[in-house]
Amino acid sequence: MTTAQPASSKEGVKAFLLKHGLDLGGTIGDGLIWEAPVKIFHSAHVAGAEIGAYSYISPRTEIQHAIIGRYCSIGDNVNMRGSAHPKEWLSSHPFPYTNLYSHSRKYRPPFTFEGYGKRTQIGHDVWIGSRAIILPGVTIGAGAIIGTGAVVAKDVPPYAVAVGNPVQVVKYLFEPSLVKRLQQSEWWTYDLPKYLEQRPDVPLDDPEQMLDFLARHGADIPRIETTRKSYSRQSNKIVVRSLQAAGT
Repeated sequence: MTTAQPASSKEGVKAFLLKHGLDLGGTIGDGLIWEAPVKIFHSAHVAGAEIGAYSYISPRTEIQHAIIGRYCSIGDNVNMRGSAHPKEWLSSHPFPYTNLYSHSRKYRPPFTFEGYGKRTQIGHDVWIGSRAIILPGVTIGAGAIIGTGAVVAKDVPPYAVAVGNPVQVVKYLFEPSLVKRLQQSEWWTYDLPKYLEQRPDVPLDDPEQMLDFLARHGADIPRIETTRKSYSRQSNKIVVRSLQAAGT
């Protein structure tokens, strides 16, 4: 299904996107895909990215070429954009593989570079602290925490706490047996905020009790709808399309 809205005013566009589950305070570009609900705070910019349900992007954060899971908390001033540059070529500048100056230079770039536009993978329930820099192509596992100001140049395992420049894993949130249970439960497929409207007594503050609760009552908890929406701008219209479910 495709719906469109004239881009007549900023407030009109925001109201239109909110109906599709995107609470937009910042700015977005073509190529954004999301599961409802998602919140992008003021002064943040997101383009060419996928964002899972219940994730939010804090102010002054820049995200491009990333896939972000559900229930993720992305702090303020986080940089998750750009691309790798060739280190062995004549120049590390991107002019051989992309023409950034097409308004004045009409050449066709003769090369391709596999690091250009490399996608960053952020698992479910990841918390990225303020001012962190996530380099292109990195994978951060589910449940991981990235410390304030960290520079992430390598993959981070699930449920790890990683800090520093360059980032180093300093500990894990839980014992391996509990990490395994959390991953196997795929609890992020559940629409827990919706369930809390009926059952506010859910033991969310105790992971083991919560996993036991899911084992007993999981069939009664609604699942997150896997319908995804995409954003694009065509002429003077904002276009939102419903996409086929991508699973979890």
